[in-house]
Amino acid sequence: MDDKKKKHIKTFSEFLADRKKSEPEKIENKVDWYERKTLWLKSIDNLYNTVDIIIVNNFRNAGFEVSSKKEKVRIFEEYIGAYDVENYYIKADNFEIKFFPVGTIIIGAYGRVNMVLTNDTVKLVLHNWNDWRIVSGIGSTMKLIVFNEENIVKIFQENL
Repeated sequence: MDDKKKKHIKTFSEFLADRKKSEPEKIENKVDWYERKTLWLKSIDNLYNTVDIIIVNNFRNAGFEVSSKKEKVRIFEEYIGAYDVENYYIKADNFEIKFFPVGTIIIGAYGRVNMVLTNDTVKLVLHNWNDWRIVSGIGSTMKLIVFNEENIVKIFQENL
């Protein structure tokens, strides 16, 4: 910068005051935590509907004896507080599948639900509202795979 264009500032306070004047107004992006919780809970319901259509119905159609239940549990998240979610338990003959919502405040997604199978825990993340993805791999090899029938088959092939 040219010396002629520089302002001569004697103190740090003057520097900061000058800097503050020249800063553009910041628009605060505040999160509506109530709306986020509402969308999160609706997304869990939609996930469970998808599970019913793909997993439960296919087990029944294949001749398995299927039972399922939802159980309310209370979780706590910073900024949101305590609220109720539902864990979902499915039993098909000797197979058990459990879904446990972890929370909506996670890095890189709008929420996470753990899908627990006999030999593994599969992480499902809410990539966008009502868009669930399967987390595959870790670190730099991590991929988000669409939670659909084709990919659910792959999970079950590896775990059952």
